[in-house]
Amino acid sequence: MLVGSLAGCSTASASQGGTSQLGTTSPQVLDASNQITMTTEGDSTSSADISYEELFKPYEQFGLTYDSGKNELKFNGKTVRWFEDYYTVEDGVQAGNDFFNENGVVDVYAVRDLTSIVRSEDGSFDPAGKLIGVKEFSEAEFAARDVEAIKNPPSPVAIAGDPPSAKELEDMAKEYEAFGVTYDIKNDQWYFNGEKVRFFRDVLTSNGEGLTSGQFKGSMRLLGSADGTVDIYTVRDFAHPDTSGNGTLTGIEKYSQAEFDEHTRQDTQSSSGFCTVE
Repeated sequence: MLVGSLAGCSTASASQGGTSQLGTTSPQVLDASNQITMTTEGDSTSSADISYEELFKPYEQFGLTYDSGKNELKFNGKTVRWFEDYYTVEDGVQAGNDFFNENGVVDVYAVRDLTSIVRSEDGSFDPAGKLIGVKEFSEAEFAARDVEAIKNPPSPVAIAGDPPSAKELEDMAKEYEAFGVTYDIKNDQWYFNGEKVRFFRDVLTSNGEGLTSGQFKGSMRLLGSADGTVDIYTVRDFAHPDTSGNGTLTGIEKYSQAEFDEHTRQDTQSSSGFCTVE
């Protein structure tokens, strides 16, 4: 996931139903969750105390129902593969519900009205807003979803050091210039062929395993800004390291429109940082 406050670039494992609090992640790796209790204003009940029937009851009015006998979700009669209901709590952290059934035939997501959140007299409020619907992901989004990312989350990630300085970012940009990427130091903005970059992932070193395989080890940079209009990633030849020990940069690619749309749906933001997966 693109991050507002860079807290990592790994994916936690998806739960089959449950209330969750999500750490920030990078895009392309699905924003799934561990079973961590999220408590909202006026609610002190942990997810362990809530049955799936109760958990999914609010969605019934919109065509999403839970079958306790089969432990399945149905949306308008179709078995659900992936369901997500995420909303931002604070500082780039998300919370909500999700559900995964590999045998499902449709992916769906909840729609919430977050524009009219009401605060109590003590200043507390429910960041979930108001549930106003459930919608189906498109066929293209269904096909593009990385199921392996849900089934095989990568190892925990450690953030190394402070975010890069403006001078360091400017120096980084020199390596990318030949591939159409430039950096505007005055406005702290990256560009790809003249288009503002929202998210830029540069995997610097890798053991050859996929980021969503659960066996990836390496290091990467995360760059970008929230108001960008394009998401990009580097292509490196890890068999031939450069003078810095990173894979030799051979290209920079643009994420597909379907991937960009999925990143957007996850309500992500970005900032710069560096992380390693040991």
